Amino acid sequence: MSPRDEDRGGGPRPPSVLRHIGRAAFSPWRLLRIEESVAAIRRDFHELSARGQARASRMRLDEAGAFDLDASSFLHGERRAAFEDTLIVRQRSTVRNAWIFLGLGALFFLGWLYRLMTMTWTANATLTALQFMPACAVFFLLAFRFGLENYQIRMRRKVTVMEYLSASRGFWPR
Repeated sequence: MSPRDEDRGGGPRPPSVLRHIGRAAFSPWRLLRIEESVAAIRRDFHELSARGQARASRMRLDEAGAFDLDASSFLHGERRAAFEDTLIVRQRSTVRNAWIFLGLGALFFLGWLYRLMTMTWTANATLTALQFMPACAVFFLLAFRFGLENYQIRMRRKVTVMEYLSASRGFWPR
């Protein structure tokens, strides 16, 4: 608005039709706060890409490779007894997660086998069957990962995958 329009006695003009269309088009953008969401996603992505390396573990090991509970509890800002309780809770959750993912892996694998036995073999069906294998493998790998973590917490030391697989004290999470 220029001062000349008000001098003519017209007063402020109502918004044009294009302005109404623009407001209507961008109202979901404003109401849903998409700009803030996009900014948060960009910020998170930048933090992940800028970091470059995985965060350092806050579980400290002594010279023999065993968990240093005093140093780790200090880094977590807890007393040693509270940190040991946290480890027990984590051990229980890894047992639960390992068995859940093992069950899901077995269920998906059996469903996959059933589908292989009952389907008619075409090029598309074969491609679909091959594409489903990684989904089954992911569940088994997650079960293995949680089982390994559970074993490390039980032994109170860092163990390698081969040590875990050749363990005489029990492979299965408990």
